[in-house]
Amino acid sequence: MVNGSLFAETYFGSTIPQYLAFFAVLLVGSALGRSLSFVYQQRLRRKADATETEVDDIILHALGRPVVLLGVVVGAVVGRRVLTPVEPLRTVLSASIEIPVVVTIAWVAVRLTDGFIETYLVRYVERTETKLDDELVPIVSRITNIAIVSVAGIVILDSLGYDVTAIIASLGIAGVAVAFASRQTMADVFGGAHILTAKPFVIDDIVDVDGTTGVVERIGLRTTRIRDFDGRMITLPNATIANAEVRNVSSEPTRRVKTFLGLSYGTTPAEMDAAVDLATETVNAVEGVDTDQTGAWFWDYGDSALQIRLDYHVDDLDRWKEVRSTVNHELQRAFENAGFDMAFPTRTVRLEHVGEGDPGPVTRGESSPGSD
Repeated sequence: MVNGSLFAETYFGSTIPQYLAFFAVLLVGSALGRSLSFVYQQRLRRKADATETEVDDIILHALGRPVVLLGVVVGAVVGRRVLTPVEPLRTVLSASIEIPVVVTIAWVAVRLTDGFIETYLVRYVERTETKLDDELVPIVSRITNIAIVSVAGIVILDSLGYDVTAIIASLGIAGVAVAFASRQTMADVFGGAHILTAKPFVIDDIVDVDGTTGVVERIGLRTTRIRDFDGRMITLPNATIANAEVRNVSSEPTRRVKTFLGLSYGTTPAEMDAAVDLATETVNAVEGVDTDQTGAWFWDYGDSALQIRLDYHVDDLDRWKEVRSTVNHELQRAFENAGFDMAFPTRTVRLEHVGEGDPGPVTRGESSPGSD
C-alpha cells in the first residue's frame, strides 16, 4: 500500500512513473543522437568526401557534434508529452526545451558560417597579394559569430520571460555611443575595406599619395605603411588614403622621360632638322627604350637656346635610372661628334661712358655658364 501510494502521488503535477518515462525517453534521444553521429562519421562523411562539391562537407561538419545535442532535444520534446506538470515546473520544462533548441540552432549556424568562410573566403584571400584581407577574414568570422550568438541570447531571454524590447533598445543606444566614440577608427576600417575592394595598389607597389612617394610594405586594417626612397617608414591612416589622390607608379607599363636639349641661336634650320632626327635615332638605339613611343620636336625659342623637346619611354622599369643615364651619355656623345653647339645661358652687357672724350656706348657679350 505504501509503494502504491508512493507511485500514485503527484509531484508538481506528475507521478514518479511519468518522470521515469520522461528520463527514459530523454536517454533514448541521447542514444539516438549518438547513433546519428556515428552514422555521420562512418557513412555520410565518406559519401560527402566522394563528391566534387564542398557544400555537403560543410553541412555535415556543421551537424557533426550538434547532432548529439539535437537527439537530447528531440527526446525532451517527446518526453514532455508524458508529463502533466504544473507551475512552476511547466515553465521550467518549457524553457529547458526551448533553450537547447536555440543553442543547437546557433551552434549549427556558427559552424556553418565558419565552414563557408574557411572553405571559400580564406581560399580566395590566399590568392591575393595584400595582407589586408587576411586580417579581415577573422574579423568577419568573429562579427558573424557574435551576431548569431547575440540573436540566440535574445531569443533565450525572451523564452525566460524577460522584456527583450528594452534590452534591444539599450543595445542600440550603447551601439550609437560606441560608434560615435570610435568614428575615426571605423573610418580607417572602412578605408581599409575600400583599399581591399578597389585595389588601387598592392604590396611592393610604388605609389604617390598626396606627395608621399615610396614602396608599399604593409596594408593593415587601419593603416598602410610606405617606405620612402630615403628609407623612412611612413604610416598613413587608411581613411586618409581613401580620400586622397593615389598615383600608382608601378602600374605604368612604361616610364616616360621628358627632357630638353638646347642648341645655340647660330644653328641653321637644316642643322635643327638633323639634330631632331639624331636625338630620336640615338635614344632608340639604347636598350630598354620603347622605340614606338620616342619623339623629338623643335619646341621653343628659349632665352639662351633653341629648345628641342625629347620624349621617350623606358620599358625596363627595373633599370629605368640606368637607362636614363645611358641615354644622356649617348646624346652628349652624338651631338658632340656631329658638331652641334650646345647652348648655355648667356648675357649681353651694354656699357656707356659719359664725360669728356666719351668714345660712345660699348656692347660686350659675356658668357656665363650657370647664370641667367
